Amino acid sequence: MGVIRFFRRLGLKSILSSALTLEQDIYNLYASLKEELDEPEVPPSIVRIVDEEAGHQSLIRDMIANRIGEEEMERILEGGNLHIHDPQALEPLSKSRYGPVLRRLEIILEREREIYDLFTGLYRKSKIPFIRRAFRFLKEQEQTHVLLLERLLNKPRS
Repeated sequence: MGVIRFFRRLGLKSILSSALTLEQDIYNLYASLKEELDEPEVPPSIVRIVDEEAGHQSLIRDMIANRIGEEEMERILEGGNLHIHDPQALEPLSKSRYGPVLRRLEIILEREREIYDLFTGLYRKSKIPFIRRAFRFLKEQEQTHVLLLERLLNKPRS
């Protein structure tokens, strides 16, 4: 492995490791919400979002641990569709049935927006191509999470 590739990989691992910490925090918020609800009351859409978050974490872990080849890594960073489901396929949750859940989801949405804004800002400020690609990948993943929550909460697109 050349010196440049080594430093690119090291830089990418550092960026992804930081992102993984944020992902784990968000996942914990979703998981605690899911645990609070009785199993028959967990809306399938919440299960889907938890699955999406778990899948995103798993992908980042695989990228950090070099379990993904160079070509696949480039495809992922260039914006390959990696989502489990389409945000538009989700139905908004009923306020009358899921009122307490919706309040918690509002808090999670704000956190997801903060993370999206962080990655968007870092993407815009980055001048080094491989770093820009990493932040673009992360911002696109977070944008999907924001869209999923906005759809569930029946909010207009931000």
